[in-house]
Amino acid sequence: MLTLSDVVLTLGTAGNERVLLRGADLSVAGGDTVLLIGLDAPARQAMADLLAGRIRPAYGSVTLERGDAGRMVLDAGDEPSDGIWQDLGGASPPRAVVVLAGRRPAGWPDRYRCLELRGGRFVPGRAGATVRVPLARLEQRIRQALTEAGAPPAASASVARVLVDAECRGHRSHGVALLPTYLRRIGAGGIVAGARPALTEVTGSLAVVDAGGGFGQPAMDVAAEWCAAAAAATGVAAVAVHNNNHVGMLAAYRWPFQRDDVVGLLMNTSGPSVSAPGAAYPTLGSNALCLVTPAAAGEPFCIDLATGVVAAGKIRDAANLGVPVPEAWLRDAAGRPTTDPDELDRGGSIPLFGGYKGLCVTLIVEILAGALAGGRVSPDVAKQRKHPDTVMGCGQLLIGVSAGHVSGREPPHAFLGTLREAVLAGYDEPPPRPWFPDQVEEDTAADVRRHGAPVPVTVLRELGWPAGD
Repeated sequence: MLTLSDVVLTLGTAGNERVLLRGADLSVAGGDTVLLIGLDAPARQAMADLLAGRIRPAYGSVTLERGDAGRMVLDAGDEPSDGIWQDLGGASPPRAVVVLAGRRPAGWPDRYRCLELRGGRFVPGRAGATVRVPLARLEQRIRQALTEAGAPPAASASVARVLVDAECRGHRSHGVALLPTYLRRIGAGGIVAGARPALTEVTGSLAVVDAGGGFGQPAMDVAAEWCAAAAAATGVAAVAVHNNNHVGMLAAYRWPFQRDDVVGLLMNTSGPSVSAPGAAYPTLGSNALCLVTPAAAGEPFCIDLATGVVAAGKIRDAANLGVPVPEAWLRDAAGRPTTDPDELDRGGSIPLFGGYKGLCVTLIVEILAGALAGGRVSPDVAKQRKHPDTVMGCGQLLIGVSAGHVSGREPPHAFLGTLREAVLAGYDEPPPRPWFPDQVEEDTAADVRRHGAPVPVTVLRELGWPAGD
């Protein structure tokens, strides 16, 4: 039996303390498993240290009624794997198992308790219910909904493919949860449903795409196809996209670069949602940056990231699930850390990753994809939820470099194995997965292809789709 009784625990130095636990109680019997959510990385580390006896509480007691073999504490991270509970059983003698996480993973079994840290105490976690939907069925539903809303079949197919690809790779923030917003924007005029992207070749290696205020995905498809093909022919190519709307996950446009053996650098601007270091208000976009490196076979290697500490869609995913976010993810309208995901749409902001270095990265994207390609930087980009009747006006820049033209003796993908081994070499003991950027997507894709995408019930209800089909 693992027991916390009236525990007070603080983090930080004297005069700058953060109170993590305020008279918290917890009891986990041998053989039981409990998930503790609402914990950011510092909170998880402190809880792990507390439960391991490495630190003492400021007040209260922590007791374990058997030896160290009687407990297991697992840090599941901010974004725990949906199948994490499958590895928790089988201990002999039975252990008290505590899983620490930022949020409740989709499909967490009802037989295991879920407690949420709220106000310094552990209370029953909100359900965060999801329904597994087969990928083919999900794509068909999205296409049908868009077509019924007035989108041409080709545009509907493009949007559906990108949203489903995000679900498959585990980025639910960029998946079907975006569809209700897209449908509202079609009705309000923010997305010109019938618009067709127009590509103009400036030179043999430079082109401009006018998205016409339509869906972002078809415009990006046109840009990626031309960029990869032109780079394969000339060695290097670039495409600027302007007058566009939300494009979804940048890695979704990886396949033309894989096909043509071209390294692609993709950048995108968005409406204000992040705050500069020390600022309280959102004034810049959580701009995205993606590098696609073609592989010898199968999936290309992708690095795809937002310049906020987390993508805004992940916070809205937490809101759809009714679960808190880590404090490090979000500030409220007064600039204070908050775990309430709804604060994002009440004037809250996402901190930039990496402090001033993160600011430098987002400004690089602002200049290249915003000022240069789109003719508009993120302070001038409309937010798609706040301004449903306005074309966002975001910009994208795609740059392709042909591996065959410049790589010399070895193509870039040949060095990925060396880079993986270099990362591994930094650990004294073999690290748990993920230890390299593509492993999360790889593991999630295998699970989603097998069991379907975990779609929040709240999203299904908003779309009017049956939860059991």
